[in-house]
Amino acid sequence: MPALAGLYPAAPDGIVNLEHGYFGAMAQPVQAALVESVDYLNRHLSPFLRSELAVQHGAVLCARLAKLINAEPHEILLTRSASESMQVLIGQYHRLAPGDGVLWSNLDYPAMRYAMAWLEGRRGVVPTELQLTLPLSGDALLEQYATAIRDTPGLKLLLLSQVFPANGQSVPVREIAALARARGVDVLVDSAHALGQLPVDVQAMGIDFAGFNLHKWIGAPPGLGFAYIRSSRLDRIEPHFGDRDYPADDIRGRLHAGMPPMSAIMAAPVALDVHAQLGGSAAKGARLAWLRNYWVQRVADLPGLQLMSPLVGDTALAAFTIDGMRARDAQAALLERFGVFTVERPVGDASLVRATVALTTTVEELDRLVEGLTVLTREAAGA
Repeated sequence: MPALAGLYPAAPDGIVNLEHGYFGAMAQPVQAALVESVDYLNRHLSPFLRSELAVQHGAVLCARLAKLINAEPHEILLTRSASESMQVLIGQYHRLAPGDGVLWSNLDYPAMRYAMAWLEGRRGVVPTELQLTLPLSGDALLEQYATAIRDTPGLKLLLLSQVFPANGQSVPVREIAALARARGVDVLVDSAHALGQLPVDVQAMGIDFAGFNLHKWIGAPPGLGFAYIRSSRLDRIEPHFGDRDYPADDIRGRLHAGMPPMSAIMAAPVALDVHAQLGGSAAKGARLAWLRNYWVQRVADLPGLQLMSPLVGDTALAAFTIDGMRARDAQAALLERFGVFTVERPVGDASLVRATVALTTTVEELDRLVEGLTVLTREAAGA
């Protein structure tokens, strides 16, 4: 991977940030492009926003994103986040009849779980939440989804994360989607944590619907995401609140967002350039996984620490609990006593502590996390 020195802004002194799963830093060229775009937009205003030039900026970005995931430009819908992308797919999927089954898991992102449960009142469906218990092997994960797909009565729609946001575990989307497709079940894939650190090829995965953001692992400005809808399945996602600005076969009618995040749209191609210069998802993912595995393998045998992610992982994220400590207390102690910023993530009625590395994370920073967990587990055992 090319040298990272000078490519990203320096972090503030004193805090080790291990919560890069929420927002990843923009590289310096991306930040410069965003500032330039904001300045341009603020000077040119509506004559630019309503011009063909503004439309072309969006079209250029859609083409770049389509190439990134092996789709077609007319299958890309620009949104403001992966959450908005998935809410479009869930809320506007209209091939459901009263009594049909919809399925998701307790490890999916909370807002997406809420939206799937909301379909009970919206469409009259029967909701089912698959209860997965961590830690969980890949084989066991696939087996439990296979059983759920087979045994859920009248199943028509499945929400599936490509990476579970709570513990960073990657999911065998291709295999699960094939099982669902064989039974006539449509799959909505939440790829918020996959794009930029794992391969995403919608053709190879055999999926028709997916939601993405660009501010985590691609390094684009915040406020920008996109949805993928296979053109042959577009009619399954109804227009947004009866939108009439676009024909029924135009994906842009699936979200009437009002003011587009134009500055982010203009700067995002620079983020895609930097992503490519760093070696793309393969090189970035390898570095992120190495850093993640470095600290995980040094704490896995600590008495009282329960690892809630695979011992060897392929993403930047991993999660744990400490016996005798609430997740929020462990998260607070790591920050207040050791200067390590992590995050508490809910899994149903329980919570985990998640630590997420970045390309710029150093071994010395991870050693501070290891030190903190060593002390906290020892103290918890002696309490």
